[in-house]
Amino acid sequence: MQSIERGAGVQRAVDLAGKAGAIYRILTLAPGSDANAVAASLRRNANVISVAPTHLRMLAGDAVADDQYLDDLDQWYLYKTNVDPGAWARTHGAAGVSVAVVDTGVDETNTDFIFDVKENDVNGVRMTGAGSVQDTNGHGTNTSGIATAQTNNGYGFAGAGYSTHLQAYKVFPDATATNDCQMADSGDVAKAIDDAVTSGASVISLSLGAPQSKGSDPAEQTAVENALAHNVVVVAAAGNDYPSADGQQPGYPAAYPGVIAVGASAVVDAVANTYASITVETVASYSNSGPTLVAPGGDAPSTDDPNTPDVLHWVEGYSTRTGTDRNQVQCKDPSLGGVCRLLFNGTSQATPQVAGAVALMEAYHGGPRSLTPVQVVSILTTTTDQIPGASTARQGAGRLDVAKAVAAAHP
Repeated sequence: MQSIERGAGVQRAVDLAGKAGAIYRILTLAPGSDANAVAASLRRNANVISVAPTHLRMLAGDAVADDQYLDDLDQWYLYKTNVDPGAWARTHGAAGVSVAVVDTGVDETNTDFIFDVKENDVNGVRMTGAGSVQDTNGHGTNTSGIATAQTNNGYGFAGAGYSTHLQAYKVFPDATATNDCQMADSGDVAKAIDDAVTSGASVISLSLGAPQSKGSDPAEQTAVENALAHNVVVVAAAGNDYPSADGQQPGYPAAYPGVIAVGASAVVDAVANTYASITVETVASYSNSGPTLVAPGGDAPSTDDPNTPDVLHWVEGYSTRTGTDRNQVQCKDPSLGGVCRLLFNGTSQATPQVAGAVALMEAYHGGPRSLTPVQVVSILTTTTDQIPGASTARQGAGRLDVAKAVAAAHP
């Protein structure tokens, strides 16, 4: 047997269990060998019963990450955009590539975030450190989680950026018992953007804005231009005003030159809460026209669905335990296993998906700020998936495909 194998150029042989007196061996050939020619040679030997190639086998389950809500229902959007397992099969991101989320803050009691920065910029007053960004609304915790919740830690939701760190900037005043729709001052937004650049952010995610009819802000635009000049990618929500006149174009800051304006996509399913039953992908009914591209934001009907929700009509994710809105009672339900979660719709939810994708792209390419904003826009807009039947005005370049974008980012 060994003589036969030597003659065939076998490099290594491993015994297996036999059958009916025959001896089974797994043979490894020397690099560069012609496997078909070796097999033919072995078959001509009278002492060889048969020769067959080995085969490749794949995992029957998804072992990319073990977060408890990482599945094709609770986080359907990560599957639709080919994050899991597509993009994550190439990279798990990098801790040095941080995403700055400028929003209502983050629930600091949530253990699924790694904070590089905590900064409160409200009404021109800057505060930092523990407690400074505690979220009383839930919106900022949600958008931060979509981009940067730590992945494969057996807890809660998975962030698109996998191991990406978070810079949290709170620019909205605290919610009250009667109102959780506070406004942020564009000067505070500008200050947060400036500080994110100084603090080393690679991506700035802005799930906020106002229609173009309300006007642009020179300080805010200058801050965006400064970020772009420092190779920081700026991603912003296109807006939720369609089909009104304001919804015919992105609002500010998404409309500033160089900013990636993100619209929202949605899916239609034949069977509620069943990913395999998705029949159609659309641009969300509320999503402003003129985006750079779109990403899942959900599109729940105004009747019935909020009461008997089909999660595929929403984007599910984190909220905050200190929220004042009546819906926050869900976050305090012990049956949720300590995870504070709610359903959201909007270009706000689509935006951090793109921010997380950019973080993965930069990690795969070479690290923090290794891609210019122009390169990022080019990659994102040439790797999208087209939504059939949707005009370019509505979907921009198409729907985000993270696996394609990450692959294209490799040097």
